[in-house]
This record gives sequence, structure tokens and C-alpha cells, in this order.
Amino acid sequence: MTLRRFAWIMSFVLLAATVPASRAQEKPKQQARDLAEKAKSEGNDRPQQVKDFCSAAQLDPKEKKYADQCTSYRTGLTQDDTAMLASAIAAYKNHDLDRAESQAKLVSSYDQKLSGQARFVLDLVRNQRLLNQVQADWKTGDLDAILTLSQSMTNADAKSAAAIYVTNVNAYKNYMSQAQSLAQSNPEEAIRQLNLARTLNPNGPGNPAGMIEELQKAIQAKNAPPMPSPKTPPNPAADIARKVAKLLSDARAAEKQNNQQDALNDYAAVLKLQPANAEAQASTDRIQAALKNDPAAARNELKAAIHSFYASQFDDARRALLSYLESPQTAKDPGAADFYLGASLVERSILQTPQAQWKGPSPEALSAFQEARKANYQPLRNYVSPAILKIWDSTSQ
Repeated sequence: MTLRRFAWIMSFVLLAATVPASRAQEKPKQQARDLAEKAKSEGNDRPQQVKDFCSAAQLDPKEKKYADQCTSYRTGLTQDDTAMLASAIAAYKNHDLDRAESQAKLVSSYDQKLSGQARFVLDLVRNQRLLNQVQADWKTGDLDAILTLSQSMTNADAKSAAAIYVTNVNAYKNYMSQAQSLAQSNPEEAIRQLNLARTLNPNGPGNPAGMIEELQKAIQAKNAPPMPSPKTPPNPAADIARKVAKLLSDARAAEKQNNQQDALNDYAAVLKLQPANAEAQASTDRIQAALKNDPAAARNELKAAIHSFYASQFDDARRALLSYLESPQTAKDPGAADFYLGASLVERSILQTPQAQWKGPSPEALSAFQEARKANYQPLRNYVSPAILKIWDSTSQ
């Protein structure tokens, strides 16, 4: 009786131990089934869908379909991400920033390498858009916006490209600042600074063209002969004599300082007032003869002529450039001389002719540009106004 009772008790203990073990084995299978069912409805969240299928496979490794689903969905997601990334890169290379952005955003976060590359493409797109805006702001003259945008860039290539515009913005602002500080004490130099600013960016702030016009009016008013006193009848001959004496004195001083071009300009002004003035004629002949035989003097003459052009002294620039070109044996840079001769003629014509009546460049200006092209001259486009460049470019056709 005791033995049978003991056997019955042991059977009951073994049965009680088997039931919890069976239930413990059933629980992961149920969890796996639940995850697999849940994954089927997660098509809009594919990384989570793959995660759930693969978790089901781990919970119930004997159920092969879970492992197959894990592999299939994971492979499909990786292939799709790879294709989206390739499409984004191709769109970026074709400058289609909108498509590049939309395709890169479709790359999921499942694969760290692919998602990292997608984030890099998105960064490239953002920086390129910033650079495009910098270029647009330069054209419209919004210089402060350029400085702000350049600080937002994170890509080295974009920052390098924007740095060129930042340099130009700082140069433009420096020209305008110099012009404003010199407007009263040295209006000629102020005009030169304003011309540099206007050439660098015709649409820049501060209205350099208007400032130039005002300064030129002030200079003309300052240099205008004084009105004769009502009690003293005008004496044209005496006025001319005073002007001639002043010009001759300035010319002699310029020669002593080895500034031959200024001396020639003063002697030319004398000959306008007194065509028979012997000193002015003899000195002009002497200086021009020296320039024809002195390459160094010819170089200085060309530099002075170009300086006159940027100071808006177009008549002086034209005379000096023609004088330089008359001596081919010492004129070592005829291309530059012809280009600035054409530019001086065009600028003078534009300033002296009302806009509605201007008919375009003169044949003399076009001929000078063509001679410059024959000499293979290439102007520094950043320092020449768009109006001049448009005419210059037309001579290449």
C-alpha cells in the first residue's frame, strides 16, 4: 500500500512539472505568431516590419516561414533603399535638387551606411540651395543676405564657392566706404572708388552711379570760372591768360615729378585755349618724342591712361591711349590700350548722350575692340561694367 501510494504521488509530481514546461514553450511561439501578424499590416513602416518579422524568426527558429519572411523583407528594403539613394545621387549630379531631396528622404533608417549616405546627399542639396541663393542675391545686390547665408553653409565646396562672393561683398563695401570718406577732400578719388564698386556690382546698394553724378557736378561747379563782378566788365582775354598760366605751371611741375601724362594733358588744355602757344606745342612734341623711344615711359603712359578711365576722365584717357598706340615700337601691350580706348569712347558717348537718343557704340569704338581681340587681349571682367562687356562680347561674332 505504501509503495503504490508513493508511485502515485511521483506520477502526479512529474505531470505537474510537464505542464508549465509545455506552457513555457508555447509562449514564444504565440509571441512569434503575434509579431508576424502585426508585421503584415506595417507596410507603411517597412523598417519596423522587417524588425518584427526577424524578431518572430528569433522567437520561433523552427518555423522556417518567419526566417524566410525576415530575409525577403530585409533584402527588399535594402534593395529599395539602394535604388532610392542611387536615384538621389544621379538627380543631384544633374542639378535636379528637388528630386534629389525627395529620393534621399525615401531612404529608410534601417541600414546605417545607406541612411548616412542619404543624409549626406540632403546636406549637399541644402548647401547647393544656399549657394544658389547667394548667387541670386549677388545679382540683385542684397549683399548683407550673402554674408548671412555663407555662415549657414556646412559643405566645404559650397563654403569655398561662397567665399568668392563674400570677398566681393567686402571689396564693394570698402569701395563705397572709401568713396564716402573722400567725397569732400578728394572727389576725384571718390569717383574712382565708386566706379570700382559699380563695376564690381552694378546693382549694389548705395547708388554709386548717382553718387558719381553728384560728385561730377560738384567738381564742375568748383572748376567753373567765377562770375564777373557787375561793376567789372568781363575780360575773356585776361581770363584765358590766367588759365593758360596756371596750366603751364601745372605742366612744368608734372614734368619735374616725371608725370609725363599729366603734363601732356595740361599742355593739351593750353593748346585748346591758345592753339598757337609755342611753349605748349614745343613741350608736347618733346614729351611725345621721348615717349616714343622710351618703353618704360610708354608703360607709365598706359597705366596713367587706364587710371584716367577709371576716374571717369574719358577725354584724357582717349588722348593718352591714342598717343601710346602711335608708337608701336614701345607699345608693348596694344591689346590693353585698344580695349580701354574702345571702353573710353563708349563710356564718354553714354554720358554725353541722353539715354533715349543713344544709338550704340561708334565705329571707332568697335574698331578699337576688334583690334584688341586681334591682339588676343582678355579683360578682367570683374572690373569692367556689364554695358562695356556686352558690347565687347558682341565684337567676337
